[in-house]
Amino acid sequence: MLYEKKGSGHPIIFLPGLFAGGWIWDLIIESVIERGYSAIVFKEPIPVTFEKNHKKIINVLDQVIDSCDEQPYLVGNSLGALIALHYSSLNNSRVKGIVMSGAPGQIENEAGVSLSDLRTGNIKYASVLMGNVYLDKSKVPQRGIDEISRIFSDDEIFKSIVRWLSFSRKYDVPKILSETTIPIHFIWGREDIITPVAPWQVLANKLSHVSMSIIDNCGHSPMLELPQTFVEKLFSQIDYNLVSENKYQFSQSA
Repeated sequence: MLYEKKGSGHPIIFLPGLFAGGWIWDLIIESVIERGYSAIVFKEPIPVTFEKNHKKIINVLDQVIDSCDEQPYLVGNSLGALIALHYSSLNNSRVKGIVMSGAPGQIENEAGVSLSDLRTGNIKYASVLMGNVYLDKSKVPQRGIDEISRIFSDDEIFKSIVRWLSFSRKYDVPKILSETTIPIHFIWGREDIITPVAPWQVLANKLSHVSMSIIDNCGHSPMLELPQTFVEKLFSQIDYNLVSENKYQFSQSA
């Protein structure tokens, strides 16, 4: 099974990144279930689950959403955030809203290690890459390092990684955001050195349906580095949207 569902209530679909699987959402999902939502989580990194096939991810998300009783939220980190945006741009009516964190598609800095080094599977290169995800290096999980080493050393997965990198670097984020009408919220680490926050702030200030939360003292993946703060920002957005919609529906029927 490509994904698993936990809990009950309004569905939230969690998308992993380019080189980290669904485990990055473990602590967030605990809070999601306690809050009365259901969580649908893709288990493996994007290039493992969907290989090089951009259409496959659209088809699979269609199937997942078909199984939902209500329009879901899509929540993604890194490449998963860009995919959430891409899917929603094609299917505005099927998604309640998007939460994006650490997405590529604008300024992307070098991660401190080359693709050719990572392809060796050497743990020291995987450690450098995973370390640059965090501001606080003491929080870097060995699980993340091992996963990077595993997927980059696999020839077929590596080809998929390169394909997805090309996809993200050609993606016209400002254009797609301007054409997507559902609520979109960015949650970014202020010290994200991989996908810096500044150009995303510009977009959030420019577009009325886009908002942003910035987490201080945090790098590329706030759901890992400061999960409690990420949860607070996530629910402040999702709860607000659902409450606002319910109030509107109530006033219409009154």
